[in-house]
Amino acid sequence: MEHLVPEQMFSTETDKAQGISAVKALAIASQQGQKIWTINKTNLNLALSRVNLGADAENDIRNAVNAGKIATAHENRINFNGWVGEGYILMDPKTGAGAYMISGGGNGGFLSKAMFWLGAFIGFLESKPIRGLLFDGLLAGIGAIVGAVLNIVELMSKCHMGFAIAVTIILLIVTIIFEALLIMSGVGFFLGLLLGVLLGRLESMFVDHLLATTPLCNQE
Repeated sequence: MEHLVPEQMFSTETDKAQGISAVKALAIASQQGQKIWTINKTNLNLALSRVNLGADAENDIRNAVNAGKIATAHENRINFNGWVGEGYILMDPKTGAGAYMISGGGNGGFLSKAMFWLGAFIGFLESKPIRGLLFDGLLAGIGAIVGAVLNIVELMSKCHMGFAIAVTIILLIVTIIFEALLIMSGVGFFLGLLLGVLLGRLESMFVDHLLATTPLCNQE
């Protein structure tokens, strides 16, 4: 759960930090005896008339359900160690992708605003669409990564160290930018893999040209 990582980061042996997440908020509400609503278009108006959440959360739920998603929410805001708010889940029934949302604020008892936003950000990264983009992008770029590593090894073995380091930095920057573009664009695994192999080949041609024409290389 997204609250566990911040809790582990900020906890000590004598002082345990407490974070919050959508799933944890729903669990706390359930333990308090609150009804957990599964909201779709057929019961949207009834559910929103019965829950007492923040205006932003209720608007978020209304817009998501009207767009075809299914929401899971508790009835009333919770107070968790001074943090007052709500947690809810917006699920796409077609893809199974879910957004795990929290909203609210602290009155001094919650860890800090930084802790709150860290938990929210980790929850965002854990959502299925984001995980898919990260995984596909990193895996698809394996051709570029392998090519860059091989080129760096060759440079280090055949060129002056200072020159090899400078070119290595350039290759690493290009590869990192390529990986970032793959992840953000969501081009898909196979196209990304093809582009990664192409980038690796272009980098190899660049390194071969340097080895053939630069006096600082071929120092075997």
